[in-house]
Amino acid sequence: MFGSQILEVVIGLVVVYLVLSIGCSGIKEVFASLFALRAKTLEMAIRNMLKGSATDYTSKIYGHSLIASTAPEGQKPSYISARSFALALFDIVAPAIPGQPQTITSLRTAVSQIPEEKLRSTLLNFIDSSNGTVEDARSKVEHWFDDTMERISGWYKRMAQKIIFVSGLALCFALNADSLMVVKELWSDQALAHAIVAQANKKVETGFPADPEKQNAFLQAVATDIRNTNAPPIGWARDSADIRSWHTDPWSIAFKLFGIFLTAFAITLGAPFWFDLLNTIINLRLSGEPPAASK
Repeated sequence: MFGSQILEVVIGLVVVYLVLSIGCSGIKEVFASLFALRAKTLEMAIRNMLKGSATDYTSKIYGHSLIASTAPEGQKPSYISARSFALALFDIVAPAIPGQPQTITSLRTAVSQIPEEKLRSTLLNFIDSSNGTVEDARSKVEHWFDDTMERISGWYKRMAQKIIFVSGLALCFALNADSLMVVKELWSDQALAHAIVAQANKKVETGFPADPEKQNAFLQAVATDIRNTNAPPIGWARDSADIRSWHTDPWSIAFKLFGIFLTAFAITLGAPFWFDLLNTIINLRLSGEPPAASK
């Protein structure tokens, strides 16, 4: 019974983290959409690839028909394929002569006339290391673009985590999402813990969808169902005797701040992480103790 109660408290805490993570992910998406963070990050990456040149190749690439057609008029795309980037770049720095097929020789001649040394040397290295075909040289530019996108993707994820932490910290203060308080409430209110665990069991049984487009909707449904099950063990209370109220003594303030910061850090791990952990813990709970070894 003691071990089962501990697991229920852990499951309840994970559920709270899951619900708050989903909320912060939504806040992050709204923030990213309002400020066009993906589009700005992509443009910054392309400018970094072509920096050091007097010619604004980035603006020319964004004005190319292959790139301009991927976003609504007046907006910049948040995603560009490597193939489209390579084709647009070669069309700009080495435009094909009408009626004549482009060869590796004509491509090299055109690239050699680029005044910007950095871009010229980079493209010449790709051309010289190719198999003597324009397609292979274009493929190397595509790999260059993909490598840059991998690095910038890591930078974007770190920036997104910062946004989630800041928004999560604000949300935790607003909702009084104190991890220490949640543990105390779940431990003392077993009916609440049972209700949350029962709803979590139902959602885990349905499984996490493999389709990325359906995952966010699934997690939103999980959060809604769990919130509707019972009052979550968070929130502020006006009664000074209530554990959810704000106490003015230094130790209570210190523990409250520690619990809220702990929740905010947990939120940065993301909803998929907490759902996977929830699935693991529930399966562990359902499996029970292993049978005794036969003699």
